[in-house]
Amino acid sequence: MDDQPPTPRSNRRLTARRACKLTVKYRSGEGWHPATAMDLSHKGCRLRLGEDLARGGEVTVVFETPDAGGAGLEVEIPGQVIWSRREGLSHQAGIHFADPPPALSTILARA
Repeated sequence: MDDQPPTPRSNRRLTARRACKLTVKYRSGEGWHPATAMDLSHKGCRLRLGEDLARGGEVTVVFETPDAGGAGLEVEIPGQVIWSRREGLSHQAGIHFADPPPALSTILARA
């Protein structure tokens, strides 16, 4: 028997994610679909959605948030599906943003 402790798994995320619950929409192929962003960072997010997305597939996610004056900010970000799995009655997917726009920082600050 080997008495060595298991090797810790490395954290593959490049940036820490902030827990949130933002209503978003996404497109993979044709048409826009509603989803909820469960966490968010400059490099990606976790979405709760109503379908299983293909790993490696391309998606576009749109984040919308109002500001204090009532005007909204909308940020559209292309990404890639890193993982997707069923969670209870819905699906969740990890999305990686290769080149996030600077406006994502504002969405993160408001989340």
